[in-house]
Amino acid sequence: MTKEYDEYGNLSGTVLADIKKGDVVEYTETRTINRTKKQKVVLQGIWDGEKVQFDDKEHTLVKAIQWLKLAEKCQKCNRKF
Repeated sequence: MTKEYDEYGNLSGTVLADIKKGDVVEYTETRTINRTKKQKVVLQGIWDGEKVQFDDKEHTLVKAIQWLKLAEKCQKCNRKF
């Protein structure tokens, strides 16, 4: 029996992005709003080689590169990278 997902929640057998220091990355998480409603939130930040800390009000910190993907365009100005 094969595992469909790895320990980071990524599909097994998928190739992860080659993220380098200074790359703009995205992290997707689900947040609860009003105790009953859940919303998917995409955060963008810059990978510093060890971690990325986002500018949300919780100051989300991600050190696992497996949870990140390269951003294709800026959330604020919609410009492609």
